[in-house]
Amino acid sequence: MAAPPPPEAADPAPSLPWYSPTLDSIGPAARELLEKYSGIPPEEVIPHVMEIRRLAFHIHPYPCIGQFRFLDLSISLHPLYPSLLARLRGPTPPTLLDLGCCFGQDIRKLIFDGAPPAALVGVELRPAFLAMGDRLFRDGGGSGGGGSGGGGGGARFVAADVFAEAGEDALAALEGGVDVVHAASFFHLFGWEAQVRVGRRVVRLLRGGRGTVFGRQVGSVRPGEYRRGREGERSVYRHDGESFARMWEQIGRETGTEWRVEVRMEEGPVGGGGRGEGAEEGRWWNDEYTRRFRFEVERI
Repeated sequence: MAAPPPPEAADPAPSLPWYSPTLDSIGPAARELLEKYSGIPPEEVIPHVMEIRRLAFHIHPYPCIGQFRFLDLSISLHPLYPSLLARLRGPTPPTLLDLGCCFGQDIRKLIFDGAPPAALVGVELRPAFLAMGDRLFRDGGGSGGGGSGGGGGGARFVAADVFAEAGEDALAALEGGVDVVHAASFFHLFGWEAQVRVGRRVVRLLRGGRGTVFGRQVGSVRPGEYRRGREGERSVYRHDGESFARMWEQIGRETGTEWRVEVRMEEGPVGGGGRGEGAEEGRWWNDEYTRRFRFEVERI
């Protein structure tokens, strides 16, 4: 596992415009989670989050980290959440896998709301982010060592690459054993063909004959390939509802499955999304056509 940088490490804010250097406030859901689940005194919450974010941004400078979007607890904002939580609290809870779970914040939200930890699996490429999650939520015992096993709050966290060849990573043991996949801010990190590869892997993870995939991501009312990074080093595909459905049609053809796709596109251009000074500056990676959307994909 990569060690966190020392406290005196330089702040990356001057070089990356999606890094908000201050945090003015924290939403009530995230604050409740950090105070009641993690036991952090109210006056320590913001300094604690700022420090963890600073260290995590040095591991990899994702915009969702730079803009504190991990505090959104986006799973709880999805229209599917109430019914999903009811199923998880029931006598035979489904197995839920959070793909690209980052710090495991949505897993902790589920546990706090009453979901059984044994039914929850978080998957993250970078094991250092899993270790940051243990530090952020102060629940220890996570898979900070970088493998797989018991995680914060009793859930299971797995460090794995979704693009690894079949049978060569920790995800192989989960194939055919998952009922629900949550994928927030994940598909949009890649181009069309890579997203199809992710979809094929998700199909293998789900139990045969059923399954649900849901989440949120950035899209566009003008779908297509967009640059990723200031220098445009590689492209990503931003969807609208129609293109997202077409992608799942392709995934279905390639896996012998069929899917019902529902997309809820937000109105109006995407704002900065940050919570502090600099949050609205330098938004060169978004344009007037950029939107966020929530999706639900169900096997039929």
